[in-house]
Amino acid sequence: MTDEKSILEQFAAGNHTAFRELFMRYHLKVYYFVLGLVKSENDAEDLTQEIFLKLWTHRSRFTEVRTFGSYLYVLAKHTAFNYIESRRVNTEGLERVGEEDGLRSDTPYEELIANDLRLLVDMIVETMPPQRRMVYRMSRNEGLSNAEIAESLRLSKKTVEKHLNLALKELRNAVLTFLVVMMC
Repeated sequence: MTDEKSILEQFAAGNHTAFRELFMRYHLKVYYFVLGLVKSENDAEDLTQEIFLKLWTHRSRFTEVRTFGSYLYVLAKHTAFNYIESRRVNTEGLERVGEEDGLRSDTPYEELIANDLRLLVDMIVETMPPQRRMVYRMSRNEGLSNAEIAESLRLSKKTVEKHLNLALKELRNAVLTFLVVMMC
């Protein structure tokens, strides 16, 4: 696995292999994030392609970008949001009908925030050191106890607890920052 900073430098210089590496790392995450917002596989695929086209077109900016994941997250969010806004006129009538019938679900804005948070958490987890990432995923995704993780990875229970605490602290800080930005 190549260092992301090195890949970004090569990408900014126009290296197609570096672009392919970034595409392979992030394509599915971007696609599923956008799909969660637009609810259409065809539209999600089109928007995902548009996002990666924007990345390539503006690749020279990546000499200034410190965290690619955050940049990509914001780009995907804005691209999807712009698409949703452009289609809002068509969906407002349907939302009113649902409300009149007493059927109420999360608003598109609430869904956008929830999907933003999911993508943010995924991106933060992806940037964690490998062992911390593994401990976090085993705990949260597989539902294993600290003792089971320690046994599986041949670590002490204290080490597992330390990794999990660091992962959760990192996620809390990112989510807190996200919420502060959203409130402004």
